[in-house]
Amino acid sequence: MQDGTDYSVARCVAFAPYSDMVWMETKKPGKKQAADFAKGVLAVHPHLKLSYNLSPSFNWDAAGMNDKEIESYIWDLAKMGYCWQFITLAGFHCNAVSIDLFARDYSTRGMLAYVEQIQRVERANGVETLQHQAWSGANYVDYLLKTVTGGVSSTAAMGKGVTETQFSQQPIH
Repeated sequence: MQDGTDYSVARCVAFAPYSDMVWMETKKPGKKQAADFAKGVLAVHPHLKLSYNLSPSFNWDAAGMNDKEIESYIWDLAKMGYCWQFITLAGFHCNAVSIDLFARDYSTRGMLAYVEQIQRVERANGVETLQHQAWSGANYVDYLLKTVTGGVSSTAAMGKGVTETQFSQQPIH
């Protein structure tokens, strides 16, 4: 057996009748390899959905592409038939960068670092987690407590004047 694009095409052609979509794992991003794979698979199964792992394991800056080519990469893949493109662990890396930068800034500027880097950015961009109580499940817990206690008790996390309603006020700075 010889691994590579031809083998991946043969494997995906064989498994296509049993698959919703297929992809080939690659060592680095490359349009030629992606095109060869897409042409080979779609020649036999023209309606099969192709997937592509835009892996954070790839060193995109060392992949032989300029910024314009990196920018257009997902649209170039889409034209080849790749309908599901994903970045494994994208959220992990987004969180890591954000948390690391925030922690460094917080250690020197205190609470202002949080307000400038997080709260004001959420507000300016309409990010729903600014009002985080609904995202944390507090409303669900309130409903449960009210159900169990016949409406007598709750966490009051969702009531008037709490986190959710504070952000309707305009900021002062």
